[in-house]
Amino acid sequence: MRPVDPRGWHKPVSVVVENEDTVALRSLSVAVRYNDNFASDTLSVDVQTSLPDARQCCERLLLKFEPKYDAAAVVSSQSIAYRDKVQFDQCGYYIFTITPCRNVKGIEAVGVEIK
Repeated sequence: MRPVDPRGWHKPVSVVVENEDTVALRSLSVAVRYNDNFASDTLSVDVQTSLPDARQCCERLLLKFEPKYDAAAVVSSQSIAYRDKVQFDQCGYYIFTITPCRNVKGIEAVGVEIK
């Protein structure tokens, strides 16, 4: 995960992933770490994916967060799945750029999980 300004995240965050396996099917999730200043149960983000051959795609996601049950928790983390059975069919670097659709307080870090 990449750190962001928890006082107000509004700038794009990029995560670079090197791929050598062009056969495996993977699941993609957006990982978010947030504190008690994040007062919402949803977050809209744009995820732009840049492929090794310079092609790009962008999609808007509405991330839905599970409610917190532990009132004592100061920092929470969740991974929200958004793609399943993805095949990275090119070797090289994939760049995932995550941008919030509005300024949001309480987000401490974001990233992409690939399983």
